[in-house]
Amino acid sequence: MHRTHPYRRAMLCAGFLWAAGFCSGESKPVAGGVTIVANPAVEAHRAAIDGIRAAFHGTPLDVRVVDLTAPAGERQGSERFAAPGTRLIIAVGTDAIQLVAAEKPDVPVISTMVLRGPGAGTPAGNPAATISLDVPLQAVLTRLKQVFPGKTRLAIVRNPKTAALAAGALQAQAEQQGFNARVLECSGIEQLLAELQKLKGQVDFVWCVPDATLYNSATIKPLILASIENRLPLIGFSEGFARAGAAIGIYPDFRDVGVQTGETAQQVMAGQNVRSAEGPRKVKIAVNQSVLRLLGLRYAPAAADTQDFVVLQ
Repeated sequence: MHRTHPYRRAMLCAGFLWAAGFCSGESKPVAGGVTIVANPAVEAHRAAIDGIRAAFHGTPLDVRVVDLTAPAGERQGSERFAAPGTRLIIAVGTDAIQLVAAEKPDVPVISTMVLRGPGAGTPAGNPAATISLDVPLQAVLTRLKQVFPGKTRLAIVRNPKTAALAAGALQAQAEQQGFNARVLECSGIEQLLAELQKLKGQVDFVWCVPDATLYNSATIKPLILASIENRLPLIGFSEGFARAGAAIGIYPDFRDVGVQTGETAQQVMAGQNVRSAEGPRKVKIAVNQSVLRLLGLRYAPAAADTQDFVVLQ
């Protein structure tokens, strides 16, 4: 009987195992999965997803994206998001958080790309951590001083029904940074338009604190027209707001919010203590060049020499 040499037998076994692994497409074991629930049709969500994937790059974790607008399909209940092997779910945006919370998955959930404060409501499902889009007033004013030095007269639009900070606190923070600030208490667009007419010639900028009641598809147009007629440059909270006619927009770097979310997710899965809520680490600023020309404003050239500066023509 012919016997295979031990060395040859070992090589044959190694070759068989390599071929089996190659054919199955598995070059390394998967240490579990992470599900991202988002709306890929939204540009900000796509940027966040890209950042989350970048944070997990080089790890053995499998990252999959579930479109929150797609039908549930064959998977129902918690298995839609927490399929076998899922270790954590990342819900991007308020709609995703509510959808995930309704299915009550038995794995940790991280909420991201949301607004905090009474107006935003408490994140559903008691997430293990939250990464918000709230840009602190300090960050807004720091960028404003860099881009428009000398423009220190500021109006802050605050909705008393939804605002997280009291008017006095906002005014005190602004004054600490060298701004002469006044707070407009407005709970509706009609009240806000009336207040803008009174401000003509009295302030350099009007900061629109994020609020879904005051700023939506129905109210943006009359607000922009009022700001231009009264020569009151608006500070919006997104690039889209700036494109619509705000003089500038100061908003989170959505991709970095995704990276921050991915890093927090890894800490949660490692059993580390994390802050229950964090804000964005980086902010971007977009200037509407056409509106600036119309209002006779120029930004500091040195401020444009950064990656977080966007000029909209």
